[in-house]
Amino acid sequence: MSYSLHMQEQFQTHRRAEDVFDYIVDFSRIDEWDHSIVDAKKISDGLIGVGTIFDVTYKMGLRKVPIQYKVSEYEPHSKAVLVGESDNFTAIDTVTIQPKDDPDAQGCQVTWDAHIEFRGAAAKLLPLMKNKVEQAGRKTIQDLAFALDDNFALPKPSGLQKLADKLVIPGMAGFTKFGYRQAKKRWQPVTRSVKGKHIIVSGATSGLGLATALDLAARGAHLTLVARDESKGQGVVDQIKRQTGNTHIALEIADLSLMANVKALSQRLLEKGDAIDVLVNNAGALFNEYQVTSEGFEKSFALLLLSPYLLTEALHPMLVKAGNARVINVSSGGMYAKRISINNLQTKEEGYRGTGAYAMCKRGLVIMSERWAEKWASDNISVHCMHPGWAATPGVESSLPTFNRIMKYSLRSSEEGADTITWLACANEVDDATGLFWLDRVPHTTHLFNSTRENDAQRDQLEQTLEAYKLKLWQ
Repeated sequence: MSYSLHMQEQFQTHRRAEDVFDYIVDFSRIDEWDHSIVDAKKISDGLIGVGTIFDVTYKMGLRKVPIQYKVSEYEPHSKAVLVGESDNFTAIDTVTIQPKDDPDAQGCQVTWDAHIEFRGAAAKLLPLMKNKVEQAGRKTIQDLAFALDDNFALPKPSGLQKLADKLVIPGMAGFTKFGYRQAKKRWQPVTRSVKGKHIIVSGATSGLGLATALDLAARGAHLTLVARDESKGQGVVDQIKRQTGNTHIALEIADLSLMANVKALSQRLLEKGDAIDVLVNNAGALFNEYQVTSEGFEKSFALLLLSPYLLTEALHPMLVKAGNARVINVSSGGMYAKRISINNLQTKEEGYRGTGAYAMCKRGLVIMSERWAEKWASDNISVHCMHPGWAATPGVESSLPTFNRIMKYSLRSSEEGADTITWLACANEVDDATGLFWLDRVPHTTHLFNSTRENDAQRDQLEQTLEAYKLKLWQ
């Protein structure tokens, strides 16, 4: 026994046909606008086209139903057909994109045609539920139109979130994967296109950096990845190209704990002359043992604070050239525990603790992000700091083995930790913000305790100290 259902919905949008088509056909993001979908991912390699496969999980009452969709027709920017197979039904979704009738009007018309063939028990129940199914289908397409309208307000912290931060322990609970999942329920879709945008990601060979690079590459961005190890870096480039089909992935080799490497990298990028739409300063590590670089700098300070400061300052002209650029600095919730100490920026060997040195430098990066945000607003450069929560990355596993073992079942995945990075790189509403500290797409306080709060003189002194290093090193 079978039962067929046919539905067709249309709407108009001000968005470009290319952007609309790319967003709709990427079913790995369908859960952003179809709220009956609880999980979606692309499982085949390469660019989206005929043969691309998506695994989608559909929520039906208390049940979670797996559906595998396959692209059967693909005419770029005008038509695509996706066929979904589940145990109880086959869904054929045909999406057609047409320019508006008025040749002077911007945007396009979207027609969504769905044909669903139900089998078995579902076929028996469908006649009783037809109206509800059709109503749900109409609501889903309305939500898609709303997503493409992309007119979302900048997120603001709720009173409950502010209280949780103030009470510290509840706020820290938000760093876990459970905090991520709770926060995700309030998120808006991200439909703005970054196709062709030039984005630099440092520390891109594992953990947050790799997750960020994969996501942005899948969205069509042109990436420059900065890696320390050439063999590992090339392997990641090959992986990203294979998985996403995006061939616009460049590799730059630099040990960012060495300022000579930072200078050489910045000079190469300046010589290329490519505008930089987004700079993601992600490279980092926690050093449990006191180390000094071959240039004489304490290694935490060199990699986590001086390096991103020098690189960002040097690339300022290429950020200006982009016209509307973003800088995203990856910090850490650990910085909440530290106050900046100008006299101890390079933590001394006596009494050295890797976590303390790490937190101090991440605090310094937050301060500089706020300073850049003020200085560069007139250059149309927005500057953001974020922290990923507690994520299960190779760095956490190697540097904090006890923490990793105790928190194992509460840690986020690298993809969950990196989500706010990609959101800050892509989201339309971020145009209205700069100088904030983000977790899970919401701005948070930068201080939990008065004891960690620096004054204006200390902020000035930090900037002057870093500027003095720049003048000394790069004269």
